[in-house]
Amino acid sequence: MPTILIVDDESIFRRGLEHMLAELSPDWTVSGTARDGVEALERMEACLPDVVITDIRMPRMDGIQLQSIIKKQYPRVRCIVMSGYSDFAYARESLKMGAKDYLMKPPEREELFGTLSKLKEEWLEESARRQESAEGDREEKQVRLQLRQHILSSLVAGTVQEEELELLDRVGLSFPYPSWTCCVVHLDRDSVTAGRYSLADPSLFALFISQFVQELIPPRMRGEVFIAGDSKVVALLNHEAGEPEHEEVVRLAKRVCHQIRTLSSLTVTIGVGGAAGDLESAARSFAEAEMALLYRLVQGGDRVLAYEATAGHAGRKAELPGSDWRLLEEAVLEGRTADAGAAARQWAEELFSRSADPGAIQQQVCKTVLHFYEAAVRRDCVQAWLGAKEVKQVLAELCSISSRTELTEAFGGILSRLAAVLSSRRADAAVHPVDGVLAYIREHYAEPITLSGAAEKVYLNPSYLSTLFKSRLGVSFIEYLTNLRVEEAKKRLLYSREKIASIAEASGFSNIRHFNRVFKSATGLTPLEFRKEHRGEDPL
Repeated sequence: MPTILIVDDESIFRRGLEHMLAELSPDWTVSGTARDGVEALERMEACLPDVVITDIRMPRMDGIQLQSIIKKQYPRVRCIVMSGYSDFAYARESLKMGAKDYLMKPPEREELFGTLSKLKEEWLEESARRQESAEGDREEKQVRLQLRQHILSSLVAGTVQEEELELLDRVGLSFPYPSWTCCVVHLDRDSVTAGRYSLADPSLFALFISQFVQELIPPRMRGEVFIAGDSKVVALLNHEAGEPEHEEVVRLAKRVCHQIRTLSSLTVTIGVGGAAGDLESAARSFAEAEMALLYRLVQGGDRVLAYEATAGHAGRKAELPGSDWRLLEEAVLEGRTADAGAAARQWAEELFSRSADPGAIQQQVCKTVLHFYEAAVRRDCVQAWLGAKEVKQVLAELCSISSRTELTEAFGGILSRLAAVLSSRRADAAVHPVDGVLAYIREHYAEPITLSGAAEKVYLNPSYLSTLFKSRLGVSFIEYLTNLRVEEAKKRLLYSREKIASIAEASGFSNIRHFNRVFKSATGLTPLEFRKEHRGEDPL
């Protein structure tokens, strides 16, 4: 689907626009953000956006200059220009440069959605034209590569069809030796710093590993290496029959572990299946390699796990830890997000300490997720929790994890998300920013409130919110807040016997002297005089 690069020198507006786009349509993806035109150009190649939404006035390089360069260097990229300044000269210049629309900040949701809908139609039409004009041999090569990947995946999954085996020569697959062994190479995520993993495309790690494995396969073997996920690579090795050759496969796996660790500071864990006597039995070797890899949960990563060494190894099954379980359930169902994550990780660590059987550990983790899934169904919040995923997909993802650290983090993240959903069931309403601020003021008027804090809630900068607020209500932010506090103080003075100091604090005034001054300015009376005059009694 089409992608967007957001360019604006205000971080709060960038975040707000990302939030709005996520609400508007799942068809658009924000591929990156930039603070000005210079940074945007640096990120164009990496992001490869279909649309750039840019502000006009920015330091170093403004939106007009950015448009000019994009038009020359990236003619297929469309631009939408936004500005907080109602200046027709800018609009005219932007439209001259080919901008698809010129919108005022913050944009109206309907207006932005309408513009993006038109651009999506253009994007789809252009994509179709490019696809039709693609060269025939390029298409053939792509089909061949996809078919090759499909056949290899089907071989190890045990679903290959006879007619597909007849296509081996056509897709360049040749297996001259009588024996096959599968190795599954899995990146140890805990060997990659969070920053490094998030900054890079995760698939690049798998690509690096697959190329590395392919280069290390000795000439006396034939090996087909393919990527099976962001962190997983499969090597189908074809070799002579016999124990010595199978031992050579294990040695190859150990070389891969050692070389990757030495040259990249990454670590991998490799599961090695048993040897298969025919190609159709390669699926058994793959299943054994996957089974061996599960023992990374209890033996740790950065090692080779051969199926023969792990087969039959199982510890006692784990029981649900009593006190830890109660803490976890209470934290999640009460919506205490931070506590839920911590309790989930503590519970998982306890589970690991009670069992050496990875299958039992995964089973217990899945049973726990299902328990909370039932609670989410009762509270009608499954979609808010899991999004488009079904629970069986979540469970499958958990069962594919063979790292203790990764499983603990994934489990904690799942339950933290549920706790967050339960703690705030109110969906973000698509309201005018000022309406959102008014609701915030009415709820928190007794607390210290600032214009900057209110602006943060609606993703606007303070100066623009101030202008918007005055235009909408005819009074400034401070005047509205002060009037609201004074009205609240009047009610308390008339209908309660609270002391003046207590009323000042409950109405949001920092001290009684400030309260007296503001109240008299607004009403012409001090709080004591107001109470006496309107209640017709002596001051309390």
